[in-house]
Amino acid sequence: MFWCEGFVLKTRPMGEADRVVVLYSKEKGKIGTAAKGCRRPKNRLAALVQPFTKGDFYLSERTSGLHDLSQGSIIESNQNLRDDLLKMAASNYFLELIDMSVETEDPDLDLYRLINLGFKLIGLKTDLNLTLRYLEYRLLYTLGWGLQLQSCVGCGLELKEDLFFSPTEGGLTCENCRKGDEVSLSKKARAILIGFDRLHPRTLLRLKLDEADKKELEKILRQAWDARIEKSPKAWQFWKEVSSQEI
Repeated sequence: MFWCEGFVLKTRPMGEADRVVVLYSKEKGKIGTAAKGCRRPKNRLAALVQPFTKGDFYLSERTSGLHDLSQGSIIESNQNLRDDLLKMAASNYFLELIDMSVETEDPDLDLYRLINLGFKLIGLKTDLNLTLRYLEYRLLYTLGWGLQLQSCVGCGLELKEDLFFSPTEGGLTCENCRKGDEVSLSKKARAILIGFDRLHPRTLLRLKLDEADKKELEKILRQAWDARIEKSPKAWQFWKEVSSQEI
């Protein structure tokens, strides 16, 4: 048996009263657990296994299948993310990207910290579209898929004019190194993306972009992600639907 600190990534029903609960923990990384009886009224685990909850979790050592989640305590409920439809949709999309991208029990402290930061930024609900672009970009970097936006990914030639981004290559390509999947990238969008590397999260709250800039960033980052995961996250479509209703 062991304790770990983590976030609830997702849950699904199991049997009549149980849930499968997938955590991202500081100590073990992504880990699958079974919360027995948590769907029964007044069960002590019910609040602990709500989506987005940060908590301390007491788990059994796994012999086969899932770890048993037997007890724990809430550090932060993040109830505000569940109570607001936009925040919930944004959080689900962010976590689905993580769930689709990481292996089980492969801990990454930087990723754990990014999840914590992501929830705090989404909770502020200033400009959730821009917040998600920032988190998409930072998540690529954290997972080792950072975009190369200063020079050609093929030959290293520094590029200043006529910028073209290759999603499969994960960066800019010069005329001689192009793969055929490139899309045009404006100087302004490149500057914003590069700025995400050194931008303090609090500065993000004050950053104002016009709709054209936001659409270009979305296009570039979604294509970068689509080139790295097998299928588009289901939560992305839900986010697009609910966010479009707020405009």
